[in-house]
Formats: sequence, structure tokens, C-alpha cells
Amino acid sequence: MKLIALPPVDEIFWERVAREFDDAGPKACVAAILDELLTDNPHYLEMATRYARECRDPDRVLTGFAMFYRIIALAARARGRTVPRITNDTLDTITALVGEFGEERFTFLATEMLHSENPYLLQMADSFASPADNHSVIMQGFVLLYKSLAAQAVTDGLRVKTAARPTPPKRLSPPKA
Repeated sequence: MKLIALPPVDEIFWERVAREFDDAGPKACVAAILDELLTDNPHYLEMATRYARECRDPDRVLTGFAMFYRIIALAARARGRTVPRITNDTLDTITALVGEFGEERFTFLATEMLHSENPYLLQMADSFASPADNHSVIMQGFVLLYKSLAAQAVTDGLRVKTAARPTPPKRLSPPKA
């Protein structure tokens, strides 16, 4: 049983989000995405905000994290899915994995996962982080956000598959004589 963590992102979604930002303006788009995150995915918002604060230009970095989420959301909707809502349990799991592997190794493995599952998304994240002087911190934020969403998607998928599994009929005991 292979569970797809997050839908693959095509270049078309990246282009669509770029057009939205050009048409409505970055401030309006980011404000709308942050409002959506506050309601639908507060843990994503909290992580994105925390990583953005570590950078010299937090507004620019938060814009990148918002675009990243929007691209994932468009790809999910195009396939009849939604972006998973990150839970406390998933955050605890990610924290445990970072503790087990170490921050650098975890980031490397999560980046490899992002590269194999969603290369366009990795390309978008890298191109956004490249001009910044905090490239490694920004990329670490992108891969942590992706890994958290992906882990939540797998967890949610397992719950759905488990709930959909038919319950075996109860065995009846033979009548006592």
C-alpha cells in the first residue's frame, strides 16, 4: 500500500500563484493566505512565522512560505484533495525525528524526499531562497513545512484507510448442548 503524501506540483501551479501575486499584489495575497492559514492550518502559520523571524527580511520569507502553501493548495484542489491540517501529534513526531536524526541530517533527508516527490516545489523553494543571505535557514523552513504537511497527509490517509476497512463478521459460538 503506497500512500501519496502530497500531490505533485506542476509548473502551472507556480505560474498561477505568480500571476495572482502580480494581479492582486503581494501584500493582499499574503494577507489572504495568512487569514486562511489562521483558520485552516495554524501550526503551518506558526512554523512559517517562526522561521521567517530568523531571517533578515522576515516579510519576504513569509511571502515565500505563503506562496509555497498556496501552490500546494492549488495542486491539492486540482486533484480533489485538501491540504492536510497539521496536528500536535504530527509536530511531536517531526520534533522526535529531528531529535533522533539531528537537525542537519533530518533537513538533508527531508530535502531528498521533497526532491523525489515534488521537484518543482523544491525548485520554487530554492529559487526563492537563493537571493537571501539566510539560504540554509529558509530552505530548512521550506523542507520542515513540506515534511510536516506530508507526514500529516500520510497519517490522515492511514486513518481513512483504517476507517474504510470492513469489520470482519463476529464469530458465533456453537450452541451449547
